[in-house]
Amino acid sequence: MSEFLSVLALYYVCDATAALRPMSAEEIGACFSTYDTVKVYFVDGFDLAPPGSVARIRQMSEAYLAFKTWEDDNGALVADMRADARELARLAGPALVAGAIDG
Repeated sequence: MSEFLSVLALYYVCDATAALRPMSAEEIGACFSTYDTVKVYFVDGFDLAPPGSVARIRQMSEAYLAFKTWEDDNGALVADMRADARELARLAGPALVAGAIDG
């Protein structure tokens, strides 16, 4: 679970950063990958269909809905993580997402 929470923390940093400023193409790509990684945690059995297939699109849509349910069920934790991410994004500026992705 701690690996998931680490990825989720970066997910929220990406979200907070995007709300504050335009992101570079590199940041956008890295954040897109992070968003997908979070959704994969909610795919049944981590058994992914081939990329681009209708089955994969369906899996990722269902995974996103499961993730949103998880967020609702863990509201206090999510609120704390989002608040921390907003503060980090505000204080650290452009280097934050790149440093989190590289590190």
